[in-house]
Amino acid sequence: MNICYINPTNNIRRPIAELANILADKDNSISIIFPISKDCPTKNWVANDTIKNGRIHLIPIPSWYFSPLRYSFPNLWQLWRETKKAYRKNDIIHIWEYFYPLSVIPLVYSSFAKKRKSKTILTTDGFVGYSYKPKKPWWLVPAFRCYTALVARFLFTIPKTMTTYGTSMLPYARQAGVPMHKLKVIPTGIHLDRFQNIQKEKISQLHEELNITNEKIILFVGMLTERKGVEKVIHLSQQLLEEEYSVKTLIVGDAHGNNPYPAMVKKRWTDRILFTGGRKDIPELMHLADVLLLPSEGEGLPGVIMEAMASGLPVVATREGCTPDLIEDGKEGFLVKRNEDYLPKVKELLDHPDISAAFKKQAKRKIQQFSWETVAQRYQQVYDSNS
Repeated sequence: MNICYINPTNNIRRPIAELANILADKDNSISIIFPISKDCPTKNWVANDTIKNGRIHLIPIPSWYFSPLRYSFPNLWQLWRETKKAYRKNDIIHIWEYFYPLSVIPLVYSSFAKKRKSKTILTTDGFVGYSYKPKKPWWLVPAFRCYTALVARFLFTIPKTMTTYGTSMLPYARQAGVPMHKLKVIPTGIHLDRFQNIQKEKISQLHEELNITNEKIILFVGMLTERKGVEKVIHLSQQLLEEEYSVKTLIVGDAHGNNPYPAMVKKRWTDRILFTGGRKDIPELMHLADVLLLPSEGEGLPGVIMEAMASGLPVVATREGCTPDLIEDGKEGFLVKRNEDYLPKVKELLDHPDISAAFKKQAKRKIQQFSWETVAQRYQQVYDSNS
């Protein structure tokens, strides 16, 4: 089968990279269309590296990167030309998201022919303005709601099949006007062995590199953006330190453009709240840490929580997006609704190792159902029914 993935951002979505590699191993012909711009950082983005293996045909579209929105605006002529080729050569066109320029053009192109619609699949991890309501800039939510009403509701009618990552997203899909008869819930996956078979020597090397002695480790992994709650991580960490908790916080990830967050750390705590930049040793960091903190304001099915669960790392996260599909509050971790609740929940994990141990056991059991091989089979069934 010939499958083309349309990735809307310079950073390849992890599900696209994983599916591409798994299905290429099964003798499918795989290609990925994606924007490329020298102004958008992709350094240390693991998914970009995993697809550079010669088995996957990469089709970069020269683009202009607009950092405030983290959008890439593609060369429309080249995108249109590659889209026509993709629909001519492939059995399946799998498009991620409905609000990026690189995704909208192929959706519109497919609308002009029934045969194109039948081979089109659209996946979204959330509905901006509904499941995710950013506070800044103030106009973003009304703008997205207007876009959804005027444009997206038409786009949702085009593909034969739509997918989203969790059942928690279904009420928002209805609000956004998705035709529910074509919507399937298929999660993303995880390679369990990558996060469970860790060499102790590498953990020791991290202790030395990061100058960790007896501190408890709070870990954040993600893009350094307001949506991910980095400022909350800094504020909570400084509160713990001022209360004389022996902790060290590792903030792992890169910023798009200006990075204001290091300046938010008080000088007295700069050796206890560390910005490591993007890293590829996330499995080792998961085993090094005591708590994963994810106080984000918008999520799909967060891969970093799946990685923590596979690693046996207790999680404190926002009850947001499809996170409840992974964690039941008080069973596999803590889910938080209000900002003031993050600190007591983190304290509870730091003060009570028995709770951490119980979360670890439950999380490792539950995450088994999200293995990539299982998830890839479900996507393959969708492809077979569409082709």
